[in-house]
Amino acid sequence: MDLPDGPRQIVAALLGSFTFVGLFFGLSLIWWLSLVLALAVYGASLLLIQRRRLLSEVKLTSRVSAADVQLADNAIRDAQSRLTSAMERAPEPDQNNLSDMIGDLSVIRENIVDDPEDLRVARSFINVQLPEIVRAVETYVKLADRATPETQHRITDLGTRIRDFSVPIRRIRTASVENDLHALDVEVSTLSKTLNRR
Repeated sequence: MDLPDGPRQIVAALLGSFTFVGLFFGLSLIWWLSLVLALAVYGASLLLIQRRRLLSEVKLTSRVSAADVQLADNAIRDAQSRLTSAMERAPEPDQNNLSDMIGDLSVIRENIVDDPEDLRVARSFINVQLPEIVRAVETYVKLADRATPETQHRITDLGTRIRDFSVPIRRIRTASVENDLHALDVEVSTLSKTLNRR
């Protein structure tokens, strides 16, 4: 049985308390012997009830914990949600591009969840560049809604640069797939060598 540390301490303390009450009042044992035995029960309970590991302590690979994957998953889902909202209000030429960006983010997220080692390739992008991309797209869409004929040429120029954001997203998608291909290539090569020796 394992419990988070707080409930584990409470259960052990309750068992120790019941032991003291039972020994002192029930069996009329002297108080200090009842206390020593109750403390022994408390200590034994802590040894028997294992502490449940925190999500950050669960290592999925040598450098990536379950908490890291969960944070990345949440960050990408949030970015996808915000980009979807922006896409619905974006000018027509930008909607397909934003849809492609959202699709690429889905692939990146799935790759990270399936193979946490892919997070090493995408961590900096997810933590630093992706939030900036999302903010820029949202600001661009707001400004495009309020564009006047005098500012339309600047909005068009910004739209072209916003569409270029799909390049680093596609690069991260490709890198995570390459990481999986490399891992499979090493595995197949090792297996082939083993089979050829027989």
